[in-house]
Amino acid sequence: MALQFLANSNGWLSFSHSTPALYITSEDDEFDLETLRAWREEGFNVKYVPMGKGGKQYVNTLHHLGDGMSIGERYAIVAFGDAAAVCLEVYSEPKTSTSKLCSLIAYYPTSIPDTRQRLSASFRVLVHLAQGAHAAESVGVSRRPEVLGIQGKRKIVQKKVTPGIGAGGLQAKIEYPVFTYEGVDPGFAEHDLDEYDAVADALAWSRSLSMVRRGFGAEVDLERVWEENVEQKFHEKNTKKLIDTYSTSPAPYVNYTPTMTGGIGTDELRRFYKDYFLPSSPPSFHMRLLSRTIGVDRIVDELYIQFKHTTQMPWILPGIPPTNQKVEIVVVSIVGMRGGKIWHERAYWDQASVLFQVGLLDPEEVGEELKKEGLEMLPVAGSEAARKIMEVESEEGNDMIDDW
Repeated sequence: MALQFLANSNGWLSFSHSTPALYITSEDDEFDLETLRAWREEGFNVKYVPMGKGGKQYVNTLHHLGDGMSIGERYAIVAFGDAAAVCLEVYSEPKTSTSKLCSLIAYYPTSIPDTRQRLSASFRVLVHLAQGAHAAESVGVSRRPEVLGIQGKRKIVQKKVTPGIGAGGLQAKIEYPVFTYEGVDPGFAEHDLDEYDAVADALAWSRSLSMVRRGFGAEVDLERVWEENVEQKFHEKNTKKLIDTYSTSPAPYVNYTPTMTGGIGTDELRRFYKDYFLPSSPPSFHMRLLSRTIGVDRIVDELYIQFKHTTQMPWILPGIPPTNQKVEIVVVSIVGMRGGKIWHERAYWDQASVLFQVGLLDPEEVGEELKKEGLEMLPVAGSEAARKIMEVESEEGNDMIDDW
């Protein structure tokens, strides 16, 4: 039976029955408070288990994490460094004492199980590897030679960490999920270390949260708070209700990328929306959702926006007086969530198209040097670019390619 996240009176989410246990473990006596808090804000009962001196005592602790749990209750582990290596070794061999594990997340373990080995289907596993900011990292791979059906002593073979395939770093030739993060060192996901890297941490966090939730069979409704945010920005325009949709920790931020407008922190966002965004929406403003992709901790919207530029609009045309020109664009908005609130929003659109449509950019104004090379017009599209997204056959394609 899947765990259901339900909206409570505060607008956040709670489990329909006992809060699932999530153990975080590493070799240090204390651990990064930001990471502990982030998992707690997602609704988990977080406990920290230091590895200490390791050895049999630590392994025994891992074997007893599920003690006292009732039928149907399970737990997840998020492990770091040497502790992650031990956890992968302990849980790679199915045992009754570890049968209540539902998800194991291993951050930059010093060793991993045999890459040809399929791990137990009773729990989900995810490994994050650092390739190294200054030099290629290596990771130990556990191997057990087998002769005449008898397994020999376990050996650790050092293997170079490779970039993986595509843009996401997936290690396609490993039988369990492993991702590589290029240009960062072990420690990239711990806020209190010099090795911390915000980009790698955010990507690994989304993958980890997804795997843990899937292990518990948890379902989360992210749309409600985002829809309330959109309602307040474009319809009701209530600053207080709008700000209430944002997180307080971590500090929220909004970045309308082409114009670098928005704000960082509650105070800046309140000022930005109250004084610059909410009063600037022209009566003709129209918005239509074209697509929505919902992830474990983010929503990506593709929006068709149309308006007549009859008022000053600091977020999209800062400093430009009304031109009375019609504008049609498509905006892509990436919304990150934390603890049931909006942590950040990054919006993108074709600013060259906006400037062209309001008469501030002339595609025929080509620099002399480029004119000499035969360029007659800048590759800029107007409202037809947005219309082609609305209806792909509405406009001819490849007109800007001379020999098409």
